[in-house]
Amino acid sequence: MEALERARIKAVEVRARNTELRRKEREVVNAQLQENRRIREEKIQQEYQERFAQKEVEEMEATEDSCDQSCEPKQKKKKKVVVVQQESSSSEEEVEIRMKNPKRKKYQDVDFDPENYQQLFQKLFEF
Repeated sequence: MEALERARIKAVEVRARNTELRRKEREVVNAQLQENRRIREEKIQQEYQERFAQKEVEEMEATEDSCDQSCEPKQKKKKKVVVVQQESSSSEEEVEIRMKNPKRKKYQDVDFDPENYQQLFQKLFEF
C-alpha cells in the first residue's frame, strides 16, 4: 500500500512538472513566433523602402522636369457676354442694357411626338 501511495504522489509530481514544462515551452514558442514576425515585418519594410522609395524619387524628379518644361499657367476661359441695347419708347435719353450669358445646351430641345416615337421604335425592332 505504501508503494502504491508513493507511486501516486510521484505521478502527481511528474504531471505537475510536465504541465509546467509545456507551459514554459508554449511561452518560448510564442516568443520565437513574435520575434520572427517582427524580423519579417522589418525586412519587408526595408525592401519596400529600397524598391519603391527610389521609384517615387525618380517619378517626382521626372514630373518636376516635365512640368518645368511644358507647364504653363492655364488661361481661364473667357465668358462670352451678349449685350443687348434697347431704347425706351418713352424717351430717347434712357437706354436699357441687358447682359445675357449664353448657356450651352447639351441636348437639343426636341418636341415629343408620340407618332414619330412609335414609328422609330418599330423601325428599330423590325426583324
